[in-house]
Parts: sequence; structure tokens; C-alpha cells
Amino acid sequence: MALNGKPVTPQLGPADPTLDYLCLDNLAQLPVKGRVKHTGYVQSVSYSPSNQAPLLKAVVVDKLGSVAARRGTVAHVRLVFMGQKSVPGIKPGVKVQYSGMVAPVEQVPTIFNPRYIIVPVARG
Repeated sequence: MALNGKPVTPQLGPADPTLDYLCLDNLAQLPVKGRVKHTGYVQSVSYSPSNQAPLLKAVVVDKLGSVAARRGTVAHVRLVFMGQKSVPGIKPGVKVQYSGMVAPVEQVPTIFNPRYIIVPVARG
């Protein structure tokens, strides 16, 4: 099957265009529940112990390296990839665009199995 010269563009939203995502400029706008789309940076990644089912958790923030981020007082969202020991491209410092249904889990905004795209960052 040929693409006939058409560029391939990644799509974060659902296949059904009637579903609306709230596009966030920053995580301070994050609702308690709902569909969201945001671009941020992976601050940290953690893995489940070997005696438990595979699970990868990534904490995403708006900006990396601020003092508030290190103290844990900055707005953040947790991305949870269930059944995964590793997720290609998800590592600390990576810029990622993601979308999914956010809900509070243990009082932390969490998105399970989000759609994501690694955003290239220009090196200067």
C-alpha cells in the first residue's frame, strides 16, 4: 500500500472525532477528571518490583529542573503504562505529548495507558 507522497502525521486524539480533549497550556489547568492533551517533560520513571505485574510509571511536569519540581510542589501528572516493563522513548528529560483520561489515584492526577508522542527537541 503506497502513501502516494502524503506525509504521515501522528495523531494523539481518538479515532472518533466526536470525543473532545481539553488541550492544556500547563498542568495548573489540569481538571480533576476528564480527557486531556498536554505536552510536558518526563521528570522521573519508576518500575514495579519483579514479584509484581509489570507496570511503568512516569511523572510529567511542565518544565524540568526547577527548585519547586525537586521539592515536589510543582503541578504534575502520573502516566501509568500497565503491563509494560519498559516503554520506548519514555525516560527522564524527554519531551512528550500525551493524551488520555485523567483521574485522581491516591490524590495524584493519573492517566492509565496514555497515547503519547516523543517530541524532538532542537539542540543548540
